[in-house]
Amino acid sequence: MNKYFPNLFSPMKVKKTTFKNRIFGSPTGMKELTDLNHNNVKNVDFLKRRAQGGAAMVCLGDVVVHETGCVDWSYKVKAYDVRSEAGFYDIAGAIRSQGAHASMELLHAGMHFHDDNRINYGPSDMIDEFDQGDGNGIHRHQIIEMPKNVIEEVVDSYGKAALRAKHCGFDSVLVHAGHGWLLSQFLSPVLNHRTDEFGGSLENRARITMMVIDKIREYCGPNFLIEARISWKEGMTEGYQLEESIEYCKMLEEHGADMIQVSCGSLHFHDSTLLSTPSWFDVDEGHNIRAAAEIKNHLHIPVGTVGAITEPAVMEKWIKDGMVDYVVLARALIADPDLPKKAMHGKVDEIRPCLRCIACLTGGYYNLPLHCSVNPQIGRDSDYKFMPLPTEKKKVLIAGGGPAGMEAAIIAADRGHEVILCEKKGFLGGLMRIIEKESFKKRIQSYREYLERMVARKAIEVRLNTEVTPELVEELMPDVVIAAVGGHPIIPPIKGIEKAIQIVDFYDREPEVGENVLVLGGGFAGAECAIGLALAGKKATIVEMSGALASGPNTPYPGTGAMQMDALWTNIEKNHVEVRLNTRCMEITDEGMICQDKDGNQITLKADTVIAATGIAPNEETVETLRDTIIDFAWIGDCYEPGLIRTAVRQAYDTALNL
Repeated sequence: MNKYFPNLFSPMKVKKTTFKNRIFGSPTGMKELTDLNHNNVKNVDFLKRRAQGGAAMVCLGDVVVHETGCVDWSYKVKAYDVRSEAGFYDIAGAIRSQGAHASMELLHAGMHFHDDNRINYGPSDMIDEFDQGDGNGIHRHQIIEMPKNVIEEVVDSYGKAALRAKHCGFDSVLVHAGHGWLLSQFLSPVLNHRTDEFGGSLENRARITMMVIDKIREYCGPNFLIEARISWKEGMTEGYQLEESIEYCKMLEEHGADMIQVSCGSLHFHDSTLLSTPSWFDVDEGHNIRAAAEIKNHLHIPVGTVGAITEPAVMEKWIKDGMVDYVVLARALIADPDLPKKAMHGKVDEIRPCLRCIACLTGGYYNLPLHCSVNPQIGRDSDYKFMPLPTEKKKVLIAGGGPAGMEAAIIAADRGHEVILCEKKGFLGGLMRIIEKESFKKRIQSYREYLERMVARKAIEVRLNTEVTPELVEELMPDVVIAAVGGHPIIPPIKGIEKAIQIVDFYDREPEVGENVLVLGGGFAGAECAIGLALAGKKATIVEMSGALASGPNTPYPGTGAMQMDALWTNIEKNHVEVRLNTRCMEITDEGMICQDKDGNQITLKADTVIAATGIAPNEETVETLRDTIIDFAWIGDCYEPGLIRTAVRQAYDTALNL
């Protein structure tokens, strides 16, 4: 029995398969495929790394069962292509080599993914609108009601895909029947308008899913495991809700499903999209747990839950209390694949925390490799299977104790270098100590504290209240200097700008603000500041000179990902934040702002307080004073180019690894 989390690390037997613990790795789709959409060695290494960390089950995600479920612009593995088998075999073998069971997620996009060069099938005839993330706005396509002969062909393809998975060494398949994919489209009373045996009653709308389960069982036999992922509700108020989902799950059990994985939301309902992947605005742990527990009360097969689960103590309590039988982790294992092993050995404070920033979804949405704000190895697992030891031990002086400086210090120390980390203030953390003060950014505080703990446990000499100067470099005689000295607020040449509170000062000094607040600047920082003000009961208005919030320069894509933008706008609307785009501030007065709209008209905006969130510029002068003090010099983080925690941490990791 595990002395730290005895229930979480107890085995779970399903038919003839015994899982070593109750932590499953959620399906993760691969974007770096071959030209024929086949898996490659990077995919193998990524999933092997997850299994290495101690999860009982690791799942290959986004495997499409039929050609009518594929589109050219979204890269997914094709289960119906026999040439995929070699990659499947390698992945299953890699997962099982680490003592985990291998699963494959099977899906069909249905009407969700549509394209110009094919028939776009769905449950019913309709026009569908979809932003496919190509920068060309909304695409509209005619959706064709899937005829019965195609339904039968698709159902058969699920069975053949499962048999292929079994043949290649997978222990189970996960049938995705939620999130707005084909099976849940048929289940939806909003999307399914059919009048035949596949429409109308719940039994009819669920028929295609039951046919899929039956067909997999027919192809794969009685002991091959079938897990089903369902959304316990479709939209916040629209579509099927918990009551119908309970009945749906009963049908799944009756037809031979072995496990039920409870998620939430649908891609077709904007109000519930973020329930599938909660952002940091959603602070609760495991927001599907109550629904999963209710579903479990009506079933006899194991029930698990997925979605915003990160804390081992919470997982332990759920399983101990009988709310669920297992937990499914996605982003938590991206942030730290070793979470299960660390929890198993009581090293919870060494778990790298997920920020719920949804950076990992950004890559997938735009067909880019997976990346993570706090784990710089993810998506590059093949490159960093083994951390190289230094060819020569060096004395490394790091200026700045923000996320970039701390990450560089940790990695340099892990590689055996002598590391001195200097911070001119009396504490580490940098800007993280500022932005973590928002009520919905407590996870950034957790990450800062994690970095500080890791710095304290490594062979790193930390000098607080110490600014790195040319004189200090001369005194210490390091072999390498790394500048991670951050940036400073950009002060735009606006009349009366001194009357505004700089956003850094707003968070750092926490001055009193009035009830009516104007936020100058609609970047991510300004938008989130306005949301925080609204949550505190203030009337908040964002004033942004461009035509979009959080927009990136010279790109049709937003500076954040599509999912982050959904989270941003959802919370702006939810908290009644006013947004004024294409509005240029001309002057800040004692009463507010004088602005100009895109047509050149003057606008007066009244406010008690103005907060300026006009961006960060690198501390170039500090960098330049240090650059010529030594031959081996690097500058990282905001002093190189202001950006995200993700970009700073990855640059720090790479710099330290290259020493």
